[in-house]
Amino acid sequence: MKRPLRTTIFAIAAAAAAAACSSSSNTTTPTGPVAAAQVVGVSPAGGATGVDPSAPVVITFSHAMPMADDMYVSLHQDSLTGPLVQGTASWSSDETTLTFQPAAPLKSKTTYVLHLGGGMKDVNGNTVDLTRCGQFGGQTATGGMMGNGGGMMGGNGNGGWNEMGQGWQTPGSGTYGMVFSFTTA
Repeated sequence: MKRPLRTTIFAIAAAAAAAACSSSSNTTTPTGPVAAAQVVGVSPAGGATGVDPSAPVVITFSHAMPMADDMYVSLHQDSLTGPLVQGTASWSSDETTLTFQPAAPLKSKTTYVLHLGGGMKDVNGNTVDLTRCGQFGGQTATGGMMGNGGGMMGGNGNGGWNEMGQGWQTPGSGTYGMVFSFTTA
């Protein structure tokens, strides 16, 4: 039995739409692919010393991010496995800048580690491009560096945090985003 032409066209269109939505790391628009957001600024930068203990931590992206992505950003004292710094995360009105203000000034002459998850997605659904993070002193977070830590928001439901799950792992690399270490004044 022959299928009516209308059903065949619908089936082909549905298959084409499914393929377009699932195979690309960049979202497509009528004018072409939308580039993934990049990290275009981190303050304090990795390797910075003499950082003002009362200054906020600021991460800037090239275009809008979902506000929930702040759960894939954390600040630790001493090392990536060190205590989580408590504070408040807020987004700029254009959703390109995340500012973390610690609840209390950071300890003087102490190392802190900012961790950005490798699986963060921008508002278009693209995995954030972390390739420019080295310009800001970022280093790849490897499994050997990981332990239970925290995120600016969210948790594992057991009173602890897991920075090795989805949103933290860089797709296809076996790494866990980027880290930026700095020392306060």
